[in-house]
Order: sequence, then C-alpha cells, then structure tokens
Amino acid sequence: MVNYDKLLEAVRNLGMDYKWSRMFVKKLKDDEEAFPTTDECKKWALERGFFPGRVGFYGLTEENYKNYVPDYNYFMLHPMNNHFLKWLDKTTLKYVLNSGGCEETMPEYYAYVENDGSFTYLMDCPANINRDENFLFNLLTYKKILAMKPNSGTSGGLGFIKLELRGEEIFENNKQISYQRLIEIRDAMRNYIITEYAKQHSELERIWSNSECTLRVIMAKNPKKDLYTNATWSCIVSFARFGTSISGGASNLSSGGVGVGFDFETGEYKDYSLRYKRFCPDGKWLIDCHPDTKEKWAGTALPNWKYVREKINDICQHISSLDYLGIDIIITENGMKLCEINSHPALDYAQIMSQPALSQEKFREFFENKGLWNFDGKDLYKAYMECCE
Repeated sequence: MVNYDKLLEAVRNLGMDYKWSRMFVKKLKDDEEAFPTTDECKKWALERGFFPGRVGFYGLTEENYKNYVPDYNYFMLHPMNNHFLKWLDKTTLKYVLNSGGCEETMPEYYAYVENDGSFTYLMDCPANINRDENFLFNLLTYKKILAMKPNSGTSGGLGFIKLELRGEEIFENNKQISYQRLIEIRDAMRNYIITEYAKQHSELERIWSNSECTLRVIMAKNPKKDLYTNATWSCIVSFARFGTSISGGASNLSSGGVGVGFDFETGEYKDYSLRYKRFCPDGKWLIDCHPDTKEKWAGTALPNWKYVREKINDICQHISSLDYLGIDIIITENGMKLCEINSHPALDYAQIMSQPALSQEKFREFFENKGLWNFDGKDLYKAYMECCE
C-alpha cells in the first residue's frame, strides 16, 4: 500500500513545484484506482515517467512511448512560461487583449469582487445600474444571464456560477434558487469576476444544450532559427468538451463531461469521444456519440471554425512573449468568446482525444528546449517504492 502523504513529500524533495506536487500525487492515486496494473507494469511506467494506467490508456510500448509527454516530466516543468505569466490572470487578460483585433474575443466585464467583498466596477459595467447592495440583482435583471468566476483558485469553493433570470425565477447553474441564495452568493464571493455569459452556437446546442461547449486548444511557440523573426505558433492538441446529465453546469471531463478531438486546420471532429472512466458504469470510456442526446460527431465539424482559428492565431501573436498557452473558447453564433488561458494545461486525456504531443518533430524540439528530459523517471519509481508500506 502506498503512503501518498509520504510520496507527496518525496516528489517535493525531487524538486516538483509545491502546489503542483499535490495535484500530481492525487492524479497518480486516481490513476491507480481507475486503471489497476501489475507491479511489473508499474515499474516500467514509473521509470519512464508515466502513471501506470497510461500503459493501457495510451497503448504504450517500448517503440511508441516517446511520442507521449510523461506525467512526471510534465509536472516537473512547471512553470513553463516566463514572468509575462501575470498577463494570464483573468482580470489582467481583459486589458492585455483590449487591442490588436483581440478585443472582440473577450466577453464584457461588469464588476470585480475584491477580497474584502467590495465591488470594483469594470469597463463594461452598464451606466444605468445603481451601484449599491442591489447591484448584482439589478445587473441580472438587466442582462438576464451572467457568468461569475474566480479570478484565481476556487475562491471559497463557489467555483464557476451561471446566474440566470427566467421570468421572475432565479437559477444558479440551471437550478432554481431563492433570492436569499442570491444574497448568500453575493456575500460569499471574493476575488470574483462578473462578466457577460457567452452562449454557444446553435449547432453545439443541438449536441448538448444545458451547458456551453468549451474548446481547449493548446498552442506552443515554434522554436526559432532566426532570433529576429516574428514568432509563429502551432497547435499541439485541440478538443471540444460537452456537458452531460451528470456534469451539472460544467463541460470539463473531471465533472463528468465528454471530450472529442478535432483537427485544428479544418475543425472536423474525430469519430469518437471519451470520458473519465469513473463516470462509465459499463467501463466504456471511448464512445461514438453523446451519452444523453446520442448525437454523433463522425463526419461533422465545428461551426465558425475558420474565423475562430484566425482569432486564436491573433491572440497568440498579441501575447507572444509567452511560450505555451491552453486557450479555452466558446464558439458563439457570430464568432467566439475567450473564457481563459491556462499556462500549464493538462495533457493526459488530450493526447488520446487529439494526438500524442511529441508525435511531431517541432513539438519534441519545443519540449526538449523546455527541459523535458532533464528528469529521470527512475527517481520517481525509487521514491514510489520507498513510500510503499
């Protein structure tokens, strides 16, 4: 039996980021519970930097494992971006992308709730809304639907909130609530942004209508041969995430959503999607249609994709001092809205939905330049074994 608290201390001693090490150990534990393997398989995987379940999940062999980014090495690389990382703070990003044709990709920003609970009113706040204790309800009455999200972290456990007014009834993440609950939300918010709610394109709503489909596109700056040329970017992985009946108001896979890869150049979906194994009572985590609506992805493509792809490239060029971006997007009826940009997005399930991240030479070079192979999985396996009781 593994003492995961002891393992947490061990990977920190190996040099892993203090906060990220907690996530790493949790993911390793989850992997062992979801994908049981033999001791021999554990040794082979851990010595190469992979969670043991990846052997069956990715179909790893001695011949192909170097096409995939190992879990241990990827976590050890954190952080991958330089000091311009501060641009990706959700509030700062609104100001950073307020020019160069990128401004239309950002939702309207109405207010920011400070750490002391006070409201700071932002650039898109309607002038006709009274700025008092009734501001949130009055704004909701005016806009009918709002998105409220932590600027960083989880901010007291509230998470993302879709607030909606349907007639005289108030809904939180599609669940009807009382006015008193609205007041509780208002008073509990700290470090929160209140913004426009981006509604998905009708073609995406047909697949799943109870929450918005979000795209995750991971972009990497191409290695330069000439130091003085403009930066260029390439897509490592790209996939769409849809909510389900068990994911509530979320589309992310960790809440029960499903993910389907798509071709970055054409926007065409792959034929199959996947979901976390713990949400699959029949054990089938690869599926060919949405589990609730039965809509299939084969032979179809994302709407507005040419425009969205161009805007992704505009965003990368506008913040090209950064090197590695996990861009989250909602495709709307007339364009797109940017949800956020992650500086070190998860690559595990993405390498099944899209492609192995090291399958192309330019991506191998990118990660090698970042120091991917500076870490030895044998150190991880040794630490793991020392934590077995």
